[in-house]
Amino acid sequence: MGRPFDFKDSVKEKARLRQQALCAQCGEDLNDLEEHAHHVVPNQSGVPGNAGHDWLRSAENCVIVCDMCHWRVHENGKYQQGAVAPPSYYEHSHGKFKASHRKWVSDLESLSKSIWD
Repeated sequence: MGRPFDFKDSVKEKARLRQQALCAQCGEDLNDLEEHAHHVVPNQSGVPGNAGHDWLRSAENCVIVCDMCHWRVHENGKYQQGAVAPPSYYEHSHGKFKASHRKWVSDLESLSKSIWD
C-alpha cells in the first residue's frame, strides 16, 4: 500500500513533460538517468482525508529529478525525514521556460501557505 499522497503515473508523466525531460534541479537530460518523482512540499506535511491537501499529490507539487539530485535534496539520503528545498531550488521545473518557472514558484508558495500557516 502506498502513502496517502503518492503520485499516480499520469501525474509523474505530466511533470516530466512540463520539464521537457530535464532533471528539475540540475537540468540534465533524464532519458539516460535514473529518475524519481519528488514532492516539492513534502507529502508528510499533509493530513490524509483533508481535501484541502489533495494538491500535494498533483503535478504542481511534483518534480522529476535524477537519482543524484534526489539524494542531495534529502540531505544525502535521509528520505524518511522529507526534504524542504523551496520551489525556486528546482530551476528547471519548466525546462527552459524561466517565466513559467517563476509563476510556478509563486503559485506553489501560495499553496503551501494553506498547510504551513
